[in-house]
Amino acid sequence: MKWLLIILLLIGHSGCISTKYIPDEPIEPAIAYLPQVDQSDISQFTPVFLVENSNLQYNLIGTPSTIVGDSNALSVFVDPDISSIYVQELLFKANSTTFKNYIYRIHFEKVPFSLIPFYLTTGRNVGLIVVITIDEENNPVLITTVHTCGCYLGFVPTSFLHEDSFPEGWNFKTQRVYGKILPGLLDFHGVVQAEANSKIVILLESGTHRVKWIKTEQLEDIKAEYQILPAHIIPMDELKSLGQNENTTSFFETSGPRKGHVKGSYKPFEKILMSWWAMDIYVGEDKDYGPREETGTIFYTSLKFWDRKKSDMWNFNEFLSYWGWTF
Repeated sequence: MKWLLIILLLIGHSGCISTKYIPDEPIEPAIAYLPQVDQSDISQFTPVFLVENSNLQYNLIGTPSTIVGDSNALSVFVDPDISSIYVQELLFKANSTTFKNYIYRIHFEKVPFSLIPFYLTTGRNVGLIVVITIDEENNPVLITTVHTCGCYLGFVPTSFLHEDSFPEGWNFKTQRVYGKILPGLLDFHGVVQAEANSKIVILLESGTHRVKWIKTEQLEDIKAEYQILPAHIIPMDELKSLGQNENTTSFFETSGPRKGHVKGSYKPFEKILMSWWAMDIYVGEDKDYGPREETGTIFYTSLKFWDRKKSDMWNFNEFLSYWGWTF
C-alpha cells in the first residue's frame, strides 16, 4: 500500500502539478521555429513552435536520422542540429460536411532523466503531433495536440467553431490539460489566419516538451521578439525511409511485437508504473500515426483499455465524438 501511494504521488507530480503560464511573460532564452513556407495551405497553417531553454540540446526540435552501426545496420536517432516538421493532409466527413486535417509532427532527442521534478516520460526519440482542423471555408476550427505516444491529449477550439460542436460544460476561458492551463478558446476575431498574416504559436515546456500555451501572434512580432530558426517542411511518408540511396530504414519498427513503435523509444518509468494497470506493456512508447492495419499498433488516446478503438485518433470523427465533440 505504501509503494502504491508513492507511485500515485510520482505520477501526479509529473502530470498534474503546474503553474499557469502567462502568455506575455518573457522566455529566456527562447527559439521560435519558423517553417519554410510556400503557397500551399498546409504550409501556411504550420504552427510556429516556441521552445523554452533552447540552450539545452534536448529541447531543440530535431530531425529523425540514421547512423551506420555494426554489420552496416542502420540505427535511428533524432539530430537536434537540424529541425524538421513532418506534414500530412487528410480529409474526414462529419454530418455530410468535409473537414481537412493538417497534421504536423515534430521529434526531439529525448526527455531527459529527472527525479525532481519527476519526468514520467523519460525516453529517447520522443515527439509531438499537432492537428489543425480546417472547415469548408478554409478556417481553422480546432487545434488538437498529443504526444506521439498518444498521451497528454489536448483540444483548443477557435472562434470559427460553432458553439453546438463543443463538449457539454466547456469553459471558454481556460482549461486544465494534465496540469497545464491552456486557453479554452483561440479567438481569431473573425479574420482568417492566412489573410491576417497571423500564426498559431505553440509554446513547449523545457524537458518534457509539454504544450504549455497556445496563442496567435503576428509574424512580424514573432520575428522581432524571438531568435528565429528555420524548420524544414517534410512529407510524413519520409519517416518510413530514413537514410540515403538504397541504404534506408523506417523510423518505426516494421515487424515483431513492437511493430509501429518508434525505434529506440523506450519509456522505463511508464512501463514500470503504468503498464500493469493500463494493460499495455508498451504504454507511453512513441508510435506511428496511421491505420492499425498498416502500422501494427493503435493510436489510442485513452488509458481505458476497453475504449482503445473508440479513442483511436486515426478515426478522427469517432475520436472526436468519444471526447465529446460534435462535428
